[in-house]
Amino acid sequence: MNKTLITSALAVLPLMLSTSANADLKINGGSDTLEHEFPYFGVVYNNAAWDANEPATDISCGGVIIAGHYFVSAKHCFTDLGDDFTWWEAKQPGHQRPSLWFNPVKDKLVEADIVIGMEKQKDNVPTVFKDVIRISGVNSNWEKSDWTDFHDLIILDLSKYLKKDIQLTKAIYLGESHQEVKSIPAKVIGFGDTLCINGDCGESSRNSEHLLQTNVLMDAGCKGLTYNEFIVPNGYSFRFGQKDQYVCSDSVKYNYKDKDEGYSNANHGDSGGPLIVNKGGIDVTYGVTHTGIFTDKETNKRVIYQTFSKDAIELITQQINGWNSPTVVEINDIGKDYNITVQNLTVNDVNLFDSDDLSSSNNITLDSNSDCNRLIKPFDVCHLTFNVNNEKDGFIKLGSLGSSLQVNVINKSKSDDLIPYDNDKIDDLIPYDNDKVDDLIPYDDNDNNNGGGGGSLNFIALFLLFGTALLRKR
Repeated sequence: MNKTLITSALAVLPLMLSTSANADLKINGGSDTLEHEFPYFGVVYNNAAWDANEPATDISCGGVIIAGHYFVSAKHCFTDLGDDFTWWEAKQPGHQRPSLWFNPVKDKLVEADIVIGMEKQKDNVPTVFKDVIRISGVNSNWEKSDWTDFHDLIILDLSKYLKKDIQLTKAIYLGESHQEVKSIPAKVIGFGDTLCINGDCGESSRNSEHLLQTNVLMDAGCKGLTYNEFIVPNGYSFRFGQKDQYVCSDSVKYNYKDKDEGYSNANHGDSGGPLIVNKGGIDVTYGVTHTGIFTDKETNKRVIYQTFSKDAIELITQQINGWNSPTVVEINDIGKDYNITVQNLTVNDVNLFDSDDLSSSNNITLDSNSDCNRLIKPFDVCHLTFNVNNEKDGFIKLGSLGSSLQVNVINKSKSDDLIPYDNDKIDDLIPYDNDKVDDLIPYDDNDNNNGGGGGSLNFIALFLLFGTALLRKR
């Protein structure tokens, strides 16, 4: 072997040691998230039963809800044993279920649930969450029009499995990365507290009981990676020749004391989860967790995400062809202007005020001076201004018939929120107690000095009474 060949092999070796797309990732050394901080976050929960004593359970992946009923995650989270296709393909409706490679009882049926707003779990069973959406089993009816995938990115339409859109007071928006932008502060979230065991960071030791987060730096150009093509097991695995399809997160926290933690980043079990950047007060995700790079003492120092490239954006907008925003907005004042951030996920440039994509209930006024009264390109956001003119709840609809998103406006200013007078409660009033008269504050003659003239009035009154008495005697 000549020197050039040896050098090339060594350059590629760290990449060859990277995990395959099927290696799940978890937050390593993260901190607890706040209550309701990420309501749009969901986990993929494959299980034979919601039971701590059931071994066939797996909190395996993350993802986010957008546009009311779409779930954005990693494709490999919805495949069986490394297949290049989803677990529901080639299965009949009503019998579409995933498999668990470690299922100890092969005759048990495994279901797939997407648990929305999940914040806590105990013994691999979700305990604190908002909604559960079962996408498998007797009600399963997956058709090709229900999802779009692009390499390891997948967008699922969950509308078949919901009675109404998921009610979220906070939305997350999809962001288009730019290769020239580097080192943006970001964070990743997920379940897990994976520890390295004697330097081996390739296996998860346990799940965290609480949703975790950690700060990272997003590198849109994945600086330093050598994009050499090498053999991969399936079509959605990382291909280093497609640099514009990926972004990276670099750990900013390191702990390798006794080889027990390593770098703080996404790790085993967090595949599909978001890479979040806060822009102007809104959460924007730039990709789904795809894989990590493992080398000695650099476990997940860098994690790779499949991002929303131009090719991916074209497929996403064709699939959704609607708008993304919170589905619940609470207001407290009548007549006051409020703003909601909305994102164009249609295939066209749209001015909401010059289209059929915007309507509202009669008690809501949409401000034509709004930031949204301009042409909004696909994937761009704008701020929609409105006010409510009475005490009733209302709604705003975004999009056309068949792909509309309803934003429910909850009016907290209602007068009926006041506690009404209850005639049955009059017995709760404290009755007058004659024995308590001594508890009254006695008259203080010194207080007259503060009133200026109280003593003079008393003197005049006594004088008049005395004069009246003398007249009567006469």
